[in-house]
Amino acid sequence: MRRLALVLKRRIALSALAVFFAGACSSVTPLPIHAGDLCFRCRRPIVDTRLAAQTIGGGLASNFRTPGCLAKYLADHPAEVNIVFVTDYASGKMLLAQSAVFVPTLDRDNGERDYIAFRDRAAANTEAMARQTSPVLWIDVLGQAKSDQRGN
Repeated sequence: MRRLALVLKRRIALSALAVFFAGACSSVTPLPIHAGDLCFRCRRPIVDTRLAAQTIGGGLASNFRTPGCLAKYLADHPAEVNIVFVTDYASGKMLLAQSAVFVPTLDRDNGERDYIAFRDRAAANTEAMARQTSPVLWIDVLGQAKSDQRGN
């Protein structure tokens, strides 16, 4: 009987701990990104904050010029576990990358493929039509970065 009570107490304690950590993880908010901040991956300045992205993990926030630059960093560092935010191009507000819809584009400055993030799928569809492309999800952005890393 005492053993059963001990097992139940442990389960309750572990459940409470899991709820606490789940709540703590969901309360992470991105930090402001400013024009002129340096990209954590490529060390180039962030020029357009509406394209910027950020990871938060281990108590550190890392800023990236674009979702594409961030995806390349994550492809090079697969063991890192971070919360990933991107900026909604239309509003300038940050959102979780997995909640965004991305429009592939070419960076006019360097000719690199990149992505514009949108919270609203209709806005992404409109932008994609204007650029004669199709919107993609975060998993596709990451997949492309991993494919590029392998040289495919």
